[in-house]
Amino acid sequence: MRVLYILCAILFSLAILLSSFELTLFLFHSPINSDIIEPKAHSLTWIYLLKQKYITFIDLDIFTLHEKRHLLDVKRLFEKIYSIWIILSTLSILSIISLYLKAKKSFFLVFRYSFFIGLIVTLLSIFIATDFLDSFKLLHQLLFPQHSWLFPNDSILIEWFPLSYFQEFLAIIGSVYLILIYITSKVADKSPLLTHDNEVFS
Repeated sequence: MRVLYILCAILFSLAILLSSFELTLFLFHSPINSDIIEPKAHSLTWIYLLKQKYITFIDLDIFTLHEKRHLLDVKRLFEKIYSIWIILSTLSILSIISLYLKAKKSFFLVFRYSFFIGLIVTLLSIFIATDFLDSFKLLHQLLFPQHSWLFPNDSILIEWFPLSYFQEFLAIIGSVYLILIYITSKVADKSPLLTHDNEVFS
C-alpha cells in the first residue's frame, strides 16, 4: 500500500505544481517594479497567449514575423500544459477520493508524502536557480527546437520579458507550490484519522 500512496502523492504533487504554474501565469505578466512599454500591446499579447480562442495580430503590428512565430509556439505550449494540468488534477482528485473511500484511516499519508516530494522539487528549483541562464537556455532549446526564442537585444519581447522576469516567475511558482503543499501536510497532521502508529509505518 505504501507504494500506492507514494504514486498518488507524486500525482497530487504534480497537480499542485501545475496549479501553481497556471495561477502564476494568470496573474504575473511583467517583472516586478518594471515600466511596460506599449502597455496596450502587452495586454493584448497576454490575451492572445491565455485565451483558448485564437485572435489575430491585427493590433500587434509592433512584432516582427519571427516574434509572432514564437508567440504562436508559446501559445500552443501553454495550451498543452493547460490540458495536462486538467488531466492530472482530475486523476489526482479521483485517486484521492478512491483512497479515502477504501482506506480512510491512512489516505492522509498522501498529503504527508506530497510535502516531502515538494521539498525535493524546491531543492531542485534552488539548484536550477544557481545556474539559471544555462538552465533557461537548455529549457528553451528543448521546448523550441526551431530556435524561435532567439531575438536581438532590441526586440520588444526581450524588453517585456527579460531574464529577471523568468527568475521571478520561477520564484513565485516555487513559493506558491511549497505553501500549498505545506498546508495540505498540516491538514493531514491534524486529522484524527492519521496516527503515528498507523500500520503503514509498521
